[in-house]
Amino acid sequence: AVFATLVSGCAVGPGSVPPSQLSAAIRTVSDARLCVEYQSPRTTPLGRQMIEAELGVRGVQQCGGRAIGAGTATVVGQARYSRAEVSSTSSDLYNCADFSSGAVAQRFFLANGGPNHDPHRLDGDGDGLACEWGAQVTGMAEWRPAPATPRTSYRPTCHTGPRGGTYIITASGNRNYGGC
Repeated sequence: AVFATLVSGCAVGPGSVPPSQLSAAIRTVSDARLCVEYQSPRTTPLGRQMIEAELGVRGVQQCGGRAIGAGTATVVGQARYSRAEVSSTSSDLYNCADFSSGAVAQRFFLANGGPNHDPHRLDGDGDGLACEWGAQVTGMAEWRPAPATPRTSYRPTCHTGPRGGTYIITASGNRNYGGC
């Protein structure tokens, strides 16, 4: 219940739960619960972005048979946030190379002020996506379930034995001499 409150529209906003606290809470939640909250209409855009990044870190590409990241993938490369020059006295301590994946960079980025504030300059084009997260989330959004393997029906074939008798091989591999 606490997690749902954190990602709902009531709890996340100016002066409420800091993004770093929300990010820490999301890290402790199961994949199944994250999927429920990701699909909930009560989840804020920031909460949804944080859940996407966390699921990306975990390698989860779908929730309930549906690909995640479709909405985010549509904004890749579109400058939506101002990226004014950061002063040399900023706390620019991280580069994209410091993160093992775009998802890890995005999780850090959102927990530390992004997309509105980017002191580490992880989102140079202002699309709200750090480092290679745009490419990674686009790949996730294109996820499709593997096509179902068609079942082949078993059709017994009649065989003739060495003494002239006929039989079939059953589905379990046994000979059935009365089956032809």
